[in-house]
Amino acid sequence: MPLVQMKDMLRHAYDNQYAVGAFDVVSLELLQGVIHAAEQCRAPVILGLAEPHLQHFDIELLAPAVEAAARRSSVPVAIHYDHGSGVEGAVNGVRHGCNGVMFDGSHMPLQENIETTKAVVAMAHGIGVPVEAELGYIPDNSDELVFTSVEEARGFVRLTGADFLAVSIGTVHGRLVGKPRLDFQRLKQINKALQIPLVLHGSSGLSDDHFRKLIASGIAKVNYFTAITDRVAELLRNNAKDADDNYLKLHSGVRESVEEEAGRLMRVWGSAGRAAEVMEQCQPWHGIEYMLKFNLPGVDAEEEELITRKGRKILMKIPGVREVMVGKAYNDSSSQRHCWQLRLASPAVAEILKRNHDFLGFSRRYLRDEATELTGAGYQQSKVA
Repeated sequence: MPLVQMKDMLRHAYDNQYAVGAFDVVSLELLQGVIHAAEQCRAPVILGLAEPHLQHFDIELLAPAVEAAARRSSVPVAIHYDHGSGVEGAVNGVRHGCNGVMFDGSHMPLQENIETTKAVVAMAHGIGVPVEAELGYIPDNSDELVFTSVEEARGFVRLTGADFLAVSIGTVHGRLVGKPRLDFQRLKQINKALQIPLVLHGSSGLSDDHFRKLIASGIAKVNYFTAITDRVAELLRNNAKDADDNYLKLHSGVRESVEEEAGRLMRVWGSAGRAAEVMEQCQPWHGIEYMLKFNLPGVDAEEEELITRKGRKILMKIPGVREVMVGKAYNDSSSQRHCWQLRLASPAVAEILKRNHDFLGFSRRYLRDEATELTGAGYQQSKVA
C-alpha cells in the first residue's frame, strides 16, 4: 500500500473523532514494532523522524528504511519530519522521504514564529507537503508552561496557512512529574475557532480517559515517544541482569514490546480498524523520476566534471529535489551522451524546476537548448504485484 497524503489522513481522523498515532523512530526495532502494530490493528499510522534525534542516528541510513517500511505496509502510512527548526530543516526532511513537516517556533516571540512558519508553509505547500506548527510553549518539567491563546491561535493559522496546530493545553514534553492538569475547555475553544486537526505533544503520562477526552475535543494526531522508549529501556535493563546475555539476547523482545504498547494505544485512540476507510479517502503520495538527456559538444573531461558539479549543486538546492544521479552513455552509438536522473518528491517539483531561475540559466549556458524546456520524461513509481 503506498504512502498517503498526510493532510487527507488527519482530516479523516478529525472528521471522525479519532486520532492517528505519530511515533518518532530512532531504530529499526522501533520502526518494525510500530509498523507491525499498525498492521495488526488495521490502523493508519505516522512514522516520525525528529530533528532533535538526528544526533542519535544517521538519517541517510534510517530514512530509506522508514520509507521502505511505509511503502510495503498493508495500512496507510505518512512520514513526518518532527520538530524542525526552519525552512532548511523542512527541506531536509522532504529530501529524506517525509511527506509532512513540522516547524516548531514555540520558543520564539509570536511574530517571529508567524514569519518563520509562513516561510516553511510557502516552501512546503509549493511542493504539496502539509505543515504542522506549534503555538504556546509545551515545556519539559523544568520550564514554565505557556498555554495556547484562542485568539492568538485564530490569527496564527489565518496568517501562516498552517494545516495542523500543536497546542499547549497542560501537557509536558518528556516524563511527566506529578499529575497532568489539562485545560479541556481551552482545547474545545481552540477547536471551535480553528476547525483544523489539532496535535498533542507531551502525551506521555496521560491516562486512556485523558486521551479519549482530548480526542473528542479536536486532537487528531498524538505524538508518542518518551513513554514507549522508557518501556524499552526497562526491558533492556531487565535483560541485562543476565550476565551471560549477548547483544542479540539483550535486545530480544524490544520489537514485541513496542508492538504491544503501540497497538494498545491505537485501540485507545480509535484508529484501530480504520485502515480501509482511510485508504479510500486518501490520495496516494508518490514522487516522480525525471530523465534529462543531452550532449556537451566541445567540452573536455575537466570542464565536463565542473559543469556536472555546478548543475547538481543548483538542483539540490531546489526544495523537493531528493537526488540527482548523473551518468554517461556506455557506447558511442547513443545520440545523447549524458543523462541526469532526478528523483523528485512530487510532480509539483517538476513544475518548479521549469521556473527556477538558477537552473534555467545554467541550462541555457551549458546544456544549450536541449534541457532548457526540461524535455525529459517524468516517471511515476507504480506497484507491480
